Amino acid sequence: MNKYFKIRQFNLKLDDKVMISSFDLDLQQSTCLLGESGSGKSLLLKKLVSDSSVYDTNSVVRFYFGESKKVDNWRDAFGYSQLSLEYQRFLDSFLANPFAIGNKLAIVRKLLDHPDYFFCEQLHLNESDFWLFLQFLKEQNICLFYVTNQIEESVFFSYLIVLKNNQVAIEGRMDLVLKEEKLMKLLGFSLPFYVNLSKQLGYYGLVLKIYLNKEDLEVALWQSK
Repeated sequence: MNKYFKIRQFNLKLDDKVMISSFDLDLQQSTCLLGESGSGKSLLLKKLVSDSSVYDTNSVVRFYFGESKKVDNWRDAFGYSQLSLEYQRFLDSFLANPFAIGNKLAIVRKLLDHPDYFFCEQLHLNESDFWLFLQFLKEQNICLFYVTNQIEESVFFSYLIVLKNNQVAIEGRMDLVLKEEKLMKLLGFSLPFYVNLSKQLGYYGLVLKIYLNKEDLEVALWQSK
């Protein structure tokens, strides 16, 4: 059975004010919803939690809203020995760094029953922990819907939706959306540093495509010599 999660022409309201109009979502890959503070991103997630009639799915869905959890011995609390080796390796790496440990423990708790879809707002993880988290979800075939106001986080996703003025202003493959530099600036977002730098270097023929991080850009520059 193919899993699916769909929203059709949903109007999100706060009191009598429309926050997001005519919102469509057919979640087939991990997706980032990017919008300014107050654009209705987190409100959308809360509405999905409180009213399942908003969406149509045949799968297990879980939500994370920035909760923090304190656990004295997480191996005992999570039944570590009963988990798969892949899950154990993820926990060992993800929880080794005490940075934002309460947030990470709460995230892990949400993933214990292996949902098909995981919805969460901005996680405030460092880059290495965020990457570990995304890689684990990919390996477990868990589709992530992530809301943020930080354009730098959008480069970790293959699909990007951008909100502006109560509606979806642009969406599509992340690299193609970020190429729309003038539009993104009109929407109030400056391109991530390495995306912008690789675009500038491309004008001089030094690189042939957009790079999302320092490491990949450095490799491309060395190979072009």
